[in-house]
Amino acid sequence: MLRRQVVLPAGVRILERTDPGKVGGYRLTGRVGAGGMGVVYTGLASDGRRVAVKVIRAEYGADSGFHARFAREVELMARVRSPGIAAVLDADTGAARPWLVTEYVPGPTLDQQVREHGPPAAGRVRTLALGVAEALAAVHAAGIVHRDLKPANVILSPDGPKVLDFGIARAADETSLTRTGVLIGSSGWISPEQYQGQGPGTAADLFALGAPGLRRRHPPFGTGTAEAVAFRVLQDEPDLTPVPDELRGLVTRCLAKDPADRPLASELVDALAGQWSPEDALAPTTVLTQLITEE
Repeated sequence: MLRRQVVLPAGVRILERTDPGKVGGYRLTGRVGAGGMGVVYTGLASDGRRVAVKVIRAEYGADSGFHARFAREVELMARVRSPGIAAVLDADTGAARPWLVTEYVPGPTLDQQVREHGPPAAGRVRTLALGVAEALAAVHAAGIVHRDLKPANVILSPDGPKVLDFGIARAADETSLTRTGVLIGSSGWISPEQYQGQGPGTAADLFALGAPGLRRRHPPFGTGTAEAVAFRVLQDEPDLTPVPDELRGLVTRCLAKDPADRPLASELVDALAGQWSPEDALAPTTVLTQLITEE
């Protein structure tokens, strides 16, 4: 009997020998990537629908407190419905290696797009920023903080930008791995208050949204060792050269050292919507990644 071959989406690699073939009732078909929290796979549900399956690292699954926090975050995320996030479809928060299933979102990440094709055209930045801000506003209203917002967690789908991995970094906080002093987040996108030992709140997500400016290959505080970047985040002013003039004021507010000086996500949505014009619109039948590089 011939085994049906599954055509992998662009950017998805074949499974490695150590990868499971099935998680829950989902047959895994490819590997999207691996990060500090776990591995993301593409999979097929029993009805043939393509899904994304995130399997948490065993180190976190071994922490007794992680399961309760992860279950709470998944429950909150499942209630949120927003066009800017990948909907939660299923999860097993009590498994030895907890897993989460969301709708599969086709398209490259913002990070991939900038690295391979250059920054988005200035006329498309407002639409991208507005989509991410709307996603933040929806999940913040549900009491969820992302904690690791960065270009690699923004998918440029045909329907607009979608933000991934809400709540997962929060669930990992305070485990035996993070109590040793390791920060949850990615160097260059971590807010000043996190470096000062404060727990990240919604304002930390706004700092991370302002940090890439949606138009750059590198964070506005430069690259280098984690210590050097942390010093610049705490002491220096950001390089806003690539940021479009009309967005510079909003990005500056997002990058304020004091979290109290940053806007709420809902305020950012209102401000960006006020600047939006019909020429910024992305035709729903056109792939977003083709549009954002056009001047």
